[in-house]
Amino acid sequence: MKSGFRGVLFWKILLGFWLTFIAITQLLWLGFSLYGKHHEPPENLATRRIINLQMTSAVSVLRRGGPDALNTMLADWPSDDRQFFSVRRTDSFPLDETLPGERDRALPPGEFPEQIVESVSGADGHHYQLSYNVAGMRANSGMDRRPHSILNMPQPLFIAGGICGLLFSLFLAWNLTRPMRQLRAGFARVSKGDLSVRLFPQMRRRYDELSAVARDFDAMVERLSVLVSAREELLHDVSHELRSPLARLQLATGLARQTPDSVYASLDRIDEEARRLDKMIGELLTLSRAEHKDLPDEQYLDLLGLLEAVANDARYEAQIPGVEILLEADTHHDYTVKGDANLIRSALENVVRNALRFSSGGQQVLINLRQEDGWLAISVRDRGPGVDPDKLSSIFDPFVRVNSPLSGKGYGLGLSIVRKVVSAHGGEVGAVNARDGGLELTIRLPHWKM
Repeated sequence: MKSGFRGVLFWKILLGFWLTFIAITQLLWLGFSLYGKHHEPPENLATRRIINLQMTSAVSVLRRGGPDALNTMLADWPSDDRQFFSVRRTDSFPLDETLPGERDRALPPGEFPEQIVESVSGADGHHYQLSYNVAGMRANSGMDRRPHSILNMPQPLFIAGGICGLLFSLFLAWNLTRPMRQLRAGFARVSKGDLSVRLFPQMRRRYDELSAVARDFDAMVERLSVLVSAREELLHDVSHELRSPLARLQLATGLARQTPDSVYASLDRIDEEARRLDKMIGELLTLSRAEHKDLPDEQYLDLLGLLEAVANDARYEAQIPGVEILLEADTHHDYTVKGDANLIRSALENVVRNALRFSSGGQQVLINLRQEDGWLAISVRDRGPGVDPDKLSSIFDPFVRVNSPLSGKGYGLGLSIVRKVVSAHGGEVGAVNARDGGLELTIRLPHWKM
């Protein structure tokens, strides 16, 4: 199997998140750029305030203390600030006494004059011109130099952001594709016949849709394991059940060859064993057909009429043992169901005959048909010995027979056919021991209404 880091989905997620990260940075840059056209950057505001403060201080000191006081103040200034400030004596009167920053304040945000000039009358009676070389100060501080940028971002910021975005995208891509790789590995193991694989224990801490997929995967594999085991058990049971009549057939043919006088008796035995094989094969075919959910012969049928036909056939068979077959149903109600009439009749016959088999002379088999909240419920109850409580859940499995002298020579497929047929029609079946003796089987089928 290919490594996950070479998978297409991994690279799609990785590049998708990384490109999204870069696109977000560009949108942020565009937003700040548009915002900066109407608002002065913080560094420009700070520079403007420093220049205004220094010019205001110089003008005030020169007016009140004269050149000596101004020189004393300038001596305390940093050399980087002092080199851009100059004082020149003039003989002309200043045109105005505009305070520093008045002219500057009229400039658009973010723009600076090349030089700020102020004319001041000093305390000594002379006139002076103060100038501040703004362009030189900005060039010396590097404010006019544009930093190297990549995609409108400073180069260090782009490198750091790109690495962080790549690591973040790598983590997200790995986190999303890792469960996909686990699912792929799980399906590969299942395709090779390994039904012991389980994914939910490894992914249960994700608490997202992928952990739910893992839970459904485990349920699917568990169901497949049950079905495979059931198929293997069914094949084993069929092989075992076929071996006995085949062995008797071989014994009968051997006796016919050794003792010619017993040919007719051997032929009778062969006929009987052939009928048994034919019956079991027919039941197996019915069981296999009932397992298919798509029933090709679906039709609308009256369940009461079908049950009356089954009860009449059972009454004919019940004459010899002397068992009474009773059918209870309200004939004024509707009992329409949708399904395969032959399969449903086969299921009903198996249930009624099973009750008849466990009944003795003078007893009754009660069949009841009723409506129950969108269902049609059929209860078949006998007065026989019942079934051990610990075996009630297994009587619907193939080749399971109750140890009873009244069980007859069946193959244990009847009730299994009933469960398959009822399940294929969207119904349910169950069995309970009646309180006053006997077994009661209940079949529920969806009630189809116009």
